[in-house]
Amino acid sequence: MLTKILTVVLLATISMASPAMSYRLQINVSNQLSRGRKITVRCESKDDDLGSRRLVSGDVYSWSFSRNIFGTTLFWCDVATARSKKHLSFNAYDESQRKKGMPKLHELTWEIKDDGLYFAGFPIPIAPWVSQ
Repeated sequence: MLTKILTVVLLATISMASPAMSYRLQINVSNQLSRGRKITVRCESKDDDLGSRRLVSGDVYSWSFSRNIFGTTLFWCDVATARSKKHLSFNAYDESQRKKGMPKLHELTWEIKDDGLYFAGFPIPIAPWVSQ
């Protein structure tokens, strides 16, 4: 009986102590390449493989999730152009970077452009394309 009570108290404490973990975050990956160029985007975390998506210029791939209670949520993506001539990889969401000053937004948008990866609204590319 004491074990059940302690379990209930522990679960209640965790849920009350971390209300920020309860909201959902949304990630958007936007193909903004010129001339109708296509890309393949594959995103995953340690627990979830979101699969591959083929995006033509103007398409957006979006998903939402809740952060884990351990503060270790991480989603990464690999992007490749048609025929895999160029690729880039990036962390779409990294809880450890959020703790270090990454904007605390509920929605993050990544833009794939001709010269690389951009965080929406910033004029400097974060990662360039790598030729294979």
